[in-house]
Parts: sequence; structure tokens; C-alpha cells
Amino acid sequence: MSLKTFRDPHVSRWQSIVEEVLHRRPEAPAPAGTRPTLDHPVVAAAAAAGSAAVSGVATTSGAVEPPPARPGGSTVDECAHLALQLATARLEGRPAAEIQQLEDALEFSTCDPLWAEAVTEYLKFFDEDKGKIPYRASSGPDDPAPMSLTENATVALIADWGTGTAEARALLERVAAHRPDVLIHLGDVYYSGTTAENMKYFLGIVNEVFGRGADRPLPVFNLTGNHDMYSGGAGFYDTLDRLNVPPLAPAGQLQTNSFFCLRSSGWQILGMDTGLHDDDVFDVATSMTYLEATELAWHKDKIGTAGGRRTVLLSHHQLFSAFSAIGPEDNGDRSMNALLQSQLGDVLDQVDAWFWGHEHNLEIYAPYGGLARGRCIGHSAIPVFVTQEPYKSRVGDKIPLLPSPPLPGVPVMLGTTGGVYNHGYVILKLDDASRTACVSYYQDTDTGDLLFEETLGAG
Repeated sequence: MSLKTFRDPHVSRWQSIVEEVLHRRPEAPAPAGTRPTLDHPVVAAAAAAGSAAVSGVATTSGAVEPPPARPGGSTVDECAHLALQLATARLEGRPAAEIQQLEDALEFSTCDPLWAEAVTEYLKFFDEDKGKIPYRASSGPDDPAPMSLTENATVALIADWGTGTAEARALLERVAAHRPDVLIHLGDVYYSGTTAENMKYFLGIVNEVFGRGADRPLPVFNLTGNHDMYSGGAGFYDTLDRLNVPPLAPAGQLQTNSFFCLRSSGWQILGMDTGLHDDDVFDVATSMTYLEATELAWHKDKIGTAGGRRTVLLSHHQLFSAFSAIGPEDNGDRSMNALLQSQLGDVLDQVDAWFWGHEHNLEIYAPYGGLARGRCIGHSAIPVFVTQEPYKSRVGDKIPLLPSPPLPGVPVMLGTTGGVYNHGYVILKLDDASRTACVSYYQDTDTGDLLFEETLGAG
């Protein structure tokens, strides 16, 4: 397919920088606002180097030699591996002699100067970031204040969507056909959520597809995913400040924080920031996130003062999973995020549904862990191959799925095209008078297939 991503901050940042350097060239790899895909040799080489890095090939210390030629490999592949080795060595502060050997190997090789420039830009970027995420904490129950949600609103949910690919644009066009009153993205702009990526592959495409402006003001809200934090979060917050500036959205819809509350007379939607604590470039494997204490208190205040409204929770990361191990090896059977459970377990009985992304699957769970409806909807843009077996249980079979699937042990099954699972999105139609909501799950096909519907708040 067109894009390869990694759940690795170092590699994701590297991909972003390589692409930005590539875009500066006179022979730009793709039109403005369009992401260069794996069809471009430099993009493919950066992805190949990333694959080697996460498997321990390109980041091992010791004797320093340019990587040996691999079967079917090309010069650009080897240059990409060498450049990533150098970037990693300098980032991790390896011995000077090792770094010098890598620098000499890259400088005096036949590699395109692009790779040396990418190393320089990467290290400059990392040095300026210094790991400081500009998180905006709550100072009390009214910071930030809830924002108004249109009565009987149609709310569109997408997740892990910010790839900038043709597939992502096509899905958003399907979403736009429902004419939602609100669009909410549950996080992840790839590769590492830089400002350039947010402008091109998130905000730019949303504005264009929906024709946002005075004639079509549309509130858009965004959450943080792990990829958004891999660049230090600056891109996310830069975009946040531009996201709902009038006339793109009606007045009073500015999202000031990485978490938010939308309220109508019968419903409230709470967006949570689980991305803040999943950014560490030196700690990739654990991925067990949690909410800041001030934010947790803010969310619990909103649930406690709902005033009869029903509550929907949104986040990037999952509370639990039947298909992806969560946290370190000492986290029990790794099916539950024990930290989020400890923070929110006492209010889950007041939550009608919790939608999350992170896994690039569609997963519809029966009641579990005190939550009536856990829904993974991270299948909006990232290609997932059937051969990857994304619905194979990695943590046992104890978490029940709903409804009865067409295949044993598999939730509502997405169709496939060319051996790749279809992408999808969710439409919520809220009824404030009855305090019910119809939730529709769609896959992106030529007919816009409706996979499943359920009603929140009924009985």
C-alpha cells in the first residue's frame, strides 16, 4: 500500500524529516498537500531503514560499516540505512570514534546529499524539541469551559486518519456526504505530527473536503495520539490554535486544550488526552498511558455535573484490547490498561460508550471491565493486510465481542480489497429529547457500506 508507519518515536520523527527534506527539492515528489508514497524510492528507503531499525539491525553498536547490500536492495536503500545509523548514534551519544566513522562513510560515499541533510535537520529538530511537550493543564473545573454542541447533532468520528494519502481523502469525502455538524479526529497525524504534516495532511485536507468557511462553518476537534507526540507536540498545538478560528467554525468553538467537553441538552462528549505519556523515544514498548491528575479531575467533574446528560468518552488509546498487548510484561495478561482503569474505573458506569483508536482495527466489544460499550475505530486510513492477522488474539479470548461475528473470534468484519481491510468511520446521530443516540459504523467502499448500528441510551 501507500504508507508504512511505525510505533516508534525515533523512526517516526526520522520519516517526517526525510520527507520534509525531500519536499524542498526542485523535483518535488508529489504535488503540494499530497503525501509522497512508497512508490517514491526515497520514501520506500526511509521505511525500509525504519523496519531494520525497529528490528535491531540499523541501531546496533559495535563495528561501524555501511550496511551490506541486501538482496534486491539499491543504493538508496543502503544510504537510508547508513543515515539512520548516524542519526541514531548521534542521538544516543555513542562513542565519538563510532560517530566519526559513520560520518565519514556517509560523506565520502556516493549517497545523495539528501541523507546528510536529513541527519542535520533531524538532530536540529530533536535539540530544539528537548522533549518538552507544550501541554496545557487544567487550572480548575472551568478550565476549559464546556463548549456548546448543536441540538440533535450529527457527529462524525474518525481515528488514525492523518496520513495525507488518497485513501484518507476518499474516506473523508464519504464522511462529508453525511453532512455532520461536528467532526472529531481521535488522533495520529503521521509520521510524527510535525507542524508541516498537520498543515498538509490534516487541517488542509479537512478544510478542502468540507469547504470550511463562512458558507460552511464546521467545528472540528482533535485528540492527541502517540504519533502526534513523537515530534514533541508542537505541531498538534500549533494546529489546535488554527483549527476552529472563525469563519472555519462558528464562534465559541475554539479547542484550547488537548482535551475538551461538548455539551447539548441531553448529551456530553468528553475528549481525553492519552497521547501525552506515549512519546518517549527511549521507551517504545510499554505504551501504557494515563491522564494527567489535573485533567482527570476535570473529566470527573464533568461526569459528576452532567446534569442528566448522557456521556460519551473519546481517546486515542484503548482501555482494553483482545488483539494488542498493552503495557510492559508485568502488566498482568496485558489486555487492560491498568493505569486508565484505576483512574476511570469508578465512573465507567456513568459512561454510555468509549470510542478509541490506536489499533488500526474495528473492534466492537460486549460489556467488559465495567464499561458498557468499548469501541475501537482506528481503521480510518492506515493499510492493514489480511496476512498481518490483525484479529488474532494476542492476549487470550476472555474479552467478549459484539455482535455475533461472521467469523469465530472476530468482531464486525470489515470487507477487504486486494488483501487489505477496508477503512471506516462512525456517525453518531444524537437525540437530545429522548437522550438516545444512533451509532452507525461504515466501511469505505463504492457503496459506503453500513456494517452495524446500535442505539445508546435505550433502556
